Amino acid sequence: MLHEFLEIITSTVGITCLVMVMMLLIEFVNVSSSGHLLEKLQHRPFLQILVSSVLGLIPGCIGGFTIVSLYTHRLLSFGALVAGMISTFGDSAFLLFAMSPGTTPQLFLSLFAVAMVAGIITHSLFKNRSFYSNDTHTLEVHEGHTHEHGHAQLAFSNIRKISFARAILIFGLVMYLVALGTGAISHDHGSMPAMAHEHSSAYAAETHEQAAEFSAHHHDCEAEHCGHHHDEAGEEHHHLHGENIVFGLLAIITLIVVAFSAEHFLQEHLWEHVIKHHFISVLLWTFGVLLVLAVLNHFVDVESVIANNRWMTWALLFVALGLGIIPESQPQFIWIYLYAGNVIPFSILLASSIVQDGHGALPLLAYSRKSFLMMKALNVAFGLLVGLAGLLLGF
Repeated sequence: MLHEFLEIITSTVGITCLVMVMMLLIEFVNVSSSGHLLEKLQHRPFLQILVSSVLGLIPGCIGGFTIVSLYTHRLLSFGALVAGMISTFGDSAFLLFAMSPGTTPQLFLSLFAVAMVAGIITHSLFKNRSFYSNDTHTLEVHEGHTHEHGHAQLAFSNIRKISFARAILIFGLVMYLVALGTGAISHDHGSMPAMAHEHSSAYAAETHEQAAEFSAHHHDCEAEHCGHHHDEAGEEHHHLHGENIVFGLLAIITLIVVAFSAEHFLQEHLWEHVIKHHFISVLLWTFGVLLVLAVLNHFVDVESVIANNRWMTWALLFVALGLGIIPESQPQFIWIYLYAGNVIPFSILLASSIVQDGHGALPLLAYSRKSFLMMKALNVAFGLLVGLAGLLLGF
């Protein structure tokens, strides 16, 4: 329990730090462009949906975090948010690369197509409605505010007098970089760590054995997949190392912005607008959700529940949609294992991926619960339609 609690804390800190980094960078880009970025996207809903759908395809959670940050800055519409959350499925993309690399392009293209269609439909239905709550913590873009020239420009002279806010931000970013470099923080999102992994691996081995009885061809596939299981720890380490390099580069860029930006920009936008309004909210919501998921995982063996009903293909579709609501990547792993073992059709994997977005949408809970719940409801609806159509059409 203590080990899992420490993993929850490190995951919470890692997610919160990355979200803050993304928000600070987006704030800098938006202000330094004097609002031109907003103007280019604001009246082009199709472009917003396209940008969001492409961002969602980035493996891991960084695409989802970016989409949420852009949405809360009102740079993306609600339809674009729905599209982006459909196209992303978090860390599951890394496991898919390892388990079934031939399926990856097929799933990515399918998710992109569904995301574009769903985004356009959602925008058409809800373009005149706002799902932001009245929470004062919702991000703003300072509409109608003219930024004085140079407020977001970088200069070496700006670091000569270090204010309290600049010192805190520099210290926090340096500590985040040290934690990434030493492995103290890694974005493996371990709210359901060893337990879920072991259960999934055990059940995957069982389903491979059962599926192997159907044909000699699948017996060969099973041997190949078993090889993947033996190398899984190495694959996971490789992917996490690559992710941490990307996160570290983003943090370095943010550190440069913080260190050399004008004091007015740093105080008004980075400190007052981003850190003071959102850091605690994102931190507490992330910790709370991860803690609840970990506690539930101790009392409910999700994989066993699925195993006991695996003969019910239609029921599995609804189980997959239900598990996809959880802001966590690990439940998605079981569907990848089952599909790789030829136990479930592609349509169930696709439906699950449509609903599931890893930790990508988790920060949205801290900004607008209304947006989160409505987005999830629509994604479940689209996932259900696609899944039912797939089962009826036989794919």
